[in-house]
Amino acid sequence: MSEKFRPPQPRNRRANRHQTGKEAAQRNVDPPLRAGFPPEEAAPMPLGGYDAAQAPRQIPPRDAAPLVYEEDAPPRQPVQPPRQPEYDDDYYYDDLPPRRWPLVLISLIVLLGLVFIGSHFLIPKNATGILGQVKGITTRVVDGGLGLLGLKKYEPPKLIKFDTPEPTVQTGVKTVFTFTADKAIDGVRVLDEVGTEVKGVTEAVDAPNNTTWTLTAILDKPMSEMKLSAGILVDKTWYQTDKTVVLSVEEPTPTPEPATPTPAPTDTPAPQVTETAAPVEAAPAAVVVPPVTDPDPQGTDVPAAPVVTPATIADLLPSFTAPPAADNAEPEFPDEDIPEDMLAEFPEEDIPEDMLAETPAETLPDDMTAQASGDSQAAPAEQPEPVETAAPAAPATPTPMPALTVTAADAQAPGKFKMTEAAYKGSKRQNDFTRETPINAQGGELYTYYPGGVFTFRNDGMRQNAAFGTAEMPLNQMSIHWQSDLGSLRTDGGTVYGLGWTSQPAIIKWSVEVRSGMNLNAEKKNVKALKEVIVAAQDGKIYFLDLADGQPTREVIDVGYPLKGSVAVDAFGRPLIGVGQGISKLRNKTGDIGYHFFNLIDQKSALFINGRKTKSQVQYSTNGAFDGTGLFERNSDSFVVAGENGLLYTVKLNTVFDFKNPTTLTVDPEIHYLRSKLGKQANTDVSIEGSPAMYGPYAFVADKYGALRCVDTTTMKTLWVFDTGDNTDATPALDLTADGSLSLYTGTGVFNRSRKAGNAVMRKIDALTGEEIWKTEIKAKYDKSERGGIKASPIVGQHQISDLVIFTVNMTEEGGAIIALNKQTGQEVWKMSLPGGAISSPVAVYAQDGKARIVQGSLDGKLYLLDGLTGQALSTLDLGGAIEGSPAVYNDILVIGTASRDNHKLYGIRLE
Repeated sequence: MSEKFRPPQPRNRRANRHQTGKEAAQRNVDPPLRAGFPPEEAAPMPLGGYDAAQAPRQIPPRDAAPLVYEEDAPPRQPVQPPRQPEYDDDYYYDDLPPRRWPLVLISLIVLLGLVFIGSHFLIPKNATGILGQVKGITTRVVDGGLGLLGLKKYEPPKLIKFDTPEPTVQTGVKTVFTFTADKAIDGVRVLDEVGTEVKGVTEAVDAPNNTTWTLTAILDKPMSEMKLSAGILVDKTWYQTDKTVVLSVEEPTPTPEPATPTPAPTDTPAPQVTETAAPVEAAPAAVVVPPVTDPDPQGTDVPAAPVVTPATIADLLPSFTAPPAADNAEPEFPDEDIPEDMLAEFPEEDIPEDMLAETPAETLPDDMTAQASGDSQAAPAEQPEPVETAAPAAPATPTPMPALTVTAADAQAPGKFKMTEAAYKGSKRQNDFTRETPINAQGGELYTYYPGGVFTFRNDGMRQNAAFGTAEMPLNQMSIHWQSDLGSLRTDGGTVYGLGWTSQPAIIKWSVEVRSGMNLNAEKKNVKALKEVIVAAQDGKIYFLDLADGQPTREVIDVGYPLKGSVAVDAFGRPLIGVGQGISKLRNKTGDIGYHFFNLIDQKSALFINGRKTKSQVQYSTNGAFDGTGLFERNSDSFVVAGENGLLYTVKLNTVFDFKNPTTLTVDPEIHYLRSKLGKQANTDVSIEGSPAMYGPYAFVADKYGALRCVDTTTMKTLWVFDTGDNTDATPALDLTADGSLSLYTGTGVFNRSRKAGNAVMRKIDALTGEEIWKTEIKAKYDKSERGGIKASPIVGQHQISDLVIFTVNMTEEGGAIIALNKQTGQEVWKMSLPGGAISSPVAVYAQDGKARIVQGSLDGKLYLLDGLTGQALSTLDLGGAIEGSPAVYNDILVIGTASRDNHKLYGIRLE
């Protein structure tokens, strides 16, 4: 009888693998038959000839006798078939891992507990850095747990110490309050006797422990024995402590004025001009309503805008169509040169009194009696009556720049260099181009409509410095006043951070009218005498901060691609800015690249100059970046900028903006550009990374090959060429001397053509002829990233250092150096080594008496304060991050950024 089908055994449970051998044996029984199968019939007796010792399935030979039943054979014992491996419980579960996760989890919990206990008891209370943070976390957890269990009552931090260095301070001078607590706190404040908070800048000195804090304030009102109390912030709750100080605030003792001012040394005749002066008519009388003062955060009252007649403003805004006839004659300022919509508008800061020659007051028309503060709701009856003031003996109106003419020396004529060039409008070549309204760029105070800060890279078209105002600095030291985080961006070439070369902040004091129309934050819109820091960073964002405290004044503008140039602000003070883009390729996308203009009323794009070659733009170089910074020219409402595509652009903006109703701003641009190349110059070598310097209609630019050119923007033709010998990225600087000559200072890198010689060259060029006056060489190393040699723009000295020009050189034998040269001879006057190297442009800070100090940033994160006359190091401040961009200064606050992976911030530095 054939063997019946053996169905599979039921699947055993996982728990069965833990049974004993006896229990397993009890389970080792025949499985039940499958449903529908009859039970197997048992044979009554074994078949004859069957050997029980043989295997149960033994088959007899084919010729064996037939099997028969034997009656007396013993009954057959059922034989249990062998267990199939696939149904064997032990076989089925042998490959499963044991359950170890509970043991691992418990071990991990125990380990973490040991680490926590060790951290709490072994780390000292005064630990700093990461250990200090860990100690703070464990302490809070333990204290909180004990408090929940009722074993320990929570006690807030206590203030141990509250003091100020001196019991008597002066108004307008920085006062530092120091707080020390027994535990970490979140903030500090100071209240006076009536509960009014003393405004200032707070900083945790021992971050991240946050137990020692400072509050820096400038007190502007004299007070006698004022009692001040300290408060601390813990978990978003203010606790006013019992710690107090008694402080007296006094006005500083007036410094007697010197008998006579010290003029700049000169033994040369008055400036010579090339045009005949027009007849000069008597200037119209100035009729002025006394200004309403506006408190300045730095402790001085800033006069608000005076109400002036159009004739008075015509006197104050110089027109440069004709030079003065004589040293003591007033220039002619025709009224028609001034836009009508700007005649009654002035910034919040008043024009100095010595600039307003007044005659006996006359009655103002009804339409000229608006409040100087800009309050249109004020009644005319509340206006102060006009008053008479004596005219100053010598008006301080800025002397107009003389009109100069460029005539190339024979050796510098463009034809000597086999230059080819052409002016274009779009893709159309402009033959015999002549500009209808000539560009007439000015320098110094004449660059802007009003003295209101640092409006562009190196201040103006002369590119001499980047400072506004004065700073006395009696302590000869620097300290961090505030700091603000910047971002980073991943490009196809790596990640860039913070402020790169050549980014310099702009610092602008907006007029009342413009400030009312811009989209400033609510808390900043009403800040009197607001000074706004505007800076473009490599994370693709344009940041806006209050110079006083470093807090944002409005939302950032996110371009989305790295910005490497400096921000330029409209020279009329209109809410319009321009900035260059440095990179267009990110890791996951590629975008447009060019020069951006933004309307600061709504922060939207006003204009974009494409840097790439298109059907409407012809160029030699394919690089579309703009590392340089342009110039707004207010007399013709134009803008001038050069790009790495080798093109020099002039833009007639045709701006429409009403100061009386500052709700919209539009531009209708007319763009012309000049494409130039020397006969032996490669297409890629026409790249211009620096910014153009300008005097009148003349623009001075230098390129990667080393071709330094003077271009007449009226005709868009190159007037002279000078071959510097190698890559010239540093922006040139101009200097107008007393004899009417115009000098240009420039320096070269060590990159392509001079890498073997390894010399960076500093030069003085006659800007009117292109001839070299002197040169000084210094050893410097080649660097494939183009950082060897001179990348920084020079300082053209004024006042105490009027006979010096100061260069910064990178990758010298000592790492880097800042060098002062005599303007006349080029001889070294002093030199200071910079071990970390430097590509940041230096800045000169002048005191009221003309004393000069120099601030230089380095690639190892240090700020050096130097005596401008001797080069002696006065103090050093370590910011902890590479300084690539350049600083800007407004009075006694310097703003600068860093560009390291672990430190990319913007700093406000107090010059003390």
